Amino acid sequence: MAEAAGFYFEMVGAALCEHAPLVLLHGSGGAEISLVDFARSIAPDRAAFALRGRVPWAGGYAFFRRNPDRTIDREDLAVRTKEFCAFLSHLRAKGHRKPILVGYSNGAIMAAAAALQAPELSSGAILIRPLSPCAEDSFPPLRGYPVLLLAGAADERRDPTDTPHLAEQFERSGALVTAYLLATGHGLEETGLDHWLARTWIAGRTSS
Repeated sequence: MAEAAGFYFEMVGAALCEHAPLVLLHGSGGAEISLVDFARSIAPDRAAFALRGRVPWAGGYAFFRRNPDRTIDREDLAVRTKEFCAFLSHLRAKGHRKPILVGYSNGAIMAAAAALQAPELSSGAILIRPLSPCAEDSFPPLRGYPVLLLAGAADERRDPTDTPHLAEQFERSGALVTAYLLATGHGLEETGLDHWLARTWIAGRTSS
């Protein structure tokens, strides 16, 4: 277990490699190892930094707090996003290429928030079962920033309009958006479709 910029993380693969590394952000109640197998499946030739959220949550961790009604604690998210961007700045200072952010649920919201706050610190984002970090606001300019959104049609934790709304926010900002609605719930699709779509999307990032 390593630590940098206030985050504990596991390093998967070679520390420095030809392609941009992944930064893995688990969901609520998860831990640093939660997305390691997913990362190995979608990008076996890339290094990955598997982070542990800094907020104790439901026997595991989260990257930011929610309110009692499960809405996003916007103040806490703002603080935690700054902390996470400090970690991304640390990676750049250590000579790593700008990473691709891979977030699931709570981690997907954090990844989206970081892309809005400091798009220059990452080269794209894979957001699995996401939710907009600021549904009522316009996004800042994100011209050419690539984003993959993977939503579940039967996701019990999301409204059917959540991902289309997030996709529209990204598109209006100038981001390059690819979005899919899968026949599954909040968890990963059982036949591996999330893996295949993410792997195909990453393979198309020839400059990352």
